[in-house]
Amino acid sequence: MINKRDFLKGGATAIVAGAGTPAALAGVRPSLGEQAGLASWQAHVGQRFEVDGHAVTLRAATPRPGPQAGEQFSLSFAGPLPAGLGDALLTLTREGGPAQTLYLARTPSGLRADFCRLQG
Repeated sequence: MINKRDFLKGGATAIVAGAGTPAALAGVRPSLGEQAGLASWQAHVGQRFEVDGHAVTLRAATPRPGPQAGEQFSLSFAGPLPAGLGDALLTLTREGGPAQTLYLARTPSGLRADFCRLQG
């Protein structure tokens, strides 16, 4: 049998132990598999990636409104790229993460990828 005093002491310990949990979880970024949504990409803004061996930085993950039901967003990558690297299916990798093949479009400031994750 547990008394009120022991219960409150145990509860206070749980609250104190749990107080650091959100900060610890915030330091763990979600994975970026092929099903990754906008929130997962937003957690990686500022991170370094490689596109076919060329370093780029994810500068923005921006929602895009549209008529379809679902999640639509764009990714913007910045970094120096060779002149021959244009719109194409390219391999995107992040240190310690799996490689992904994405259609990336060349922009004046780098590369852009657009996503439309339909519901249904």
